[in-house]
Amino acid sequence: MLEKLSVGETPRLRNSALEKLRVEETPRWRNSALEKLLFEETPGWRNSALEKLRGGEIPCWRKSVLEKRVLEKLRAGETPCWRNSALEKLHAGETPRWRNSTLEKLHAGETPHLRNSALDTLRVGETPPLRNFALEKLRVGESPR
Repeated sequence: MLEKLSVGETPRLRNSALEKLRVEETPRWRNSALEKLLFEETPGWRNSALEKLRGGEIPCWRKSVLEKRVLEKLRAGETPCWRNSALEKLHAGETPRWRNSTLEKLHAGETPHLRNSALDTLRVGETPPLRNFALEKLRVGESPR
């Protein structure tokens, strides 16, 4: 083998592939794919996916039941059910249910429950129990810890 390389010859294993390349032939395993590409054909396993994509469809293995329903509604120009209620309320100028109670209280001049206890103690002039202890120490002249 070393003698062949020093003389400039290639081993027999490589001869057939080199000869085919010199004659501009491609190996058999490449011919079918090249012919299909030259004639603008796609391999069989790609045809179905391409046809579906060109037709605006999604392959079955990607679609769940929900996706099918959402896609059908979007194609028909409708919005999915889970979006309708919020969108309709916003277009009508209404607020969602979870905001209604707070807004009603604010419009009526009331404060939410979380703030009521603090406001009540301030209106009465009392200080919360935690602050009473610190104020008593300050009056006596001790520093709070």
